[in-house]
Amino acid sequence: MPSQTIPAPADSSPVAAIPLLTVDQEALFSRSAWGRRTQRVLEETGREVAAENERLATQLAAEESELTDQRPTLDPAEFRRLAEAFDARATAIRRERAQVVEDLNGWAEADRAAFYRAALPLMGEMMQERGAVAVLDRRTVFVSLDAIDMTDDLVARLDADLGDGQGTVPLTVPQDQQN
Repeated sequence: MPSQTIPAPADSSPVAAIPLLTVDQEALFSRSAWGRRTQRVLEETGREVAAENERLATQLAAEESELTDQRPTLDPAEFRRLAEAFDARATAIRRERAQVVEDLNGWAEADRAAFYRAALPLMGEMMQERGAVAVLDRRTVFVSLDAIDMTDDLVARLDADLGDGQGTVPLTVPQDQQN
């Protein structure tokens, strides 16, 4: 069952010191300037990688078709040599393209981890400011008052103090890799 929050009664005084706070880790990342930048980079780079993959797949299909068309006119040994060379090249390209995707995914994971490392001290500061003793992931809490969720306040502080994290984890995926 998903976590439930219950609004604090309107006539109640603000909660001065809450011993437990919650944060929605996914929302914290996705709503922050850092998370939005990461998502933009993933989408843009993902489109570039997909376009390059498509271009290479079309190129390989054309080369394979040309080789197939040449088969009747080639000596069988020559055709076998050309086919093996093509197969080795196609396999290498597929392996390289899979590595590009793996590198992009690795970058995204490293960037997210860097975000949480950078966010932790600020989360600790907010926890102390609110007199709390712990911060729990909101998704692990069965029911709570919405007053204990600090996600939006923490996003605002992270954006102010950390910005979008540009350059914290360099993206090494080749932008214009040509094969």
